[in-house]
Amino acid sequence: MNQDRAARGKTIRDQAFGKDGLKTWDELNAICPTHAQAIHEYCFGTIWDRPHLDLKTRELIVIAAAVASDCPNEVALHARGALNRGAKREEIIETILQCAPYVGFPKTNHALKAAKDVFDRWETKKDDWKAL
Repeated sequence: MNQDRAARGKTIRDQAFGKDGLKTWDELNAICPTHAQAIHEYCFGTIWDRPHLDLKTRELIVIAAAVASDCPNEVALHARGALNRGAKREEIIETILQCAPYVGFPKTNHALKAAKDVFDRWETKKDDWKAL
């Protein structure tokens, strides 16, 4: 394990998901610490820390991948991250809409509903969802 990458990964994660995201990672760590550590070290500490794409763009790409995989919980998590990284709601909707011809309407339906739930709850949940 690379401690520097893991620490950097946690910082990048915290900047996106806030206090609520910490609960998610604590739950995952309780189930399988090896898996949670790999996410911090590799996903966030290695891939997300590369210089060629900004973090907002990375969030939008992950939203598209989550749409394609029909993972609405991941869409919601990364919609929050995208908002925290400066994305506009319209950019998130456009990212999801762009996927429709390639992955199908049922998947984009699920993703749009997940994003709408984030948008609808943003004001009441923002203290838990804002970047740390």
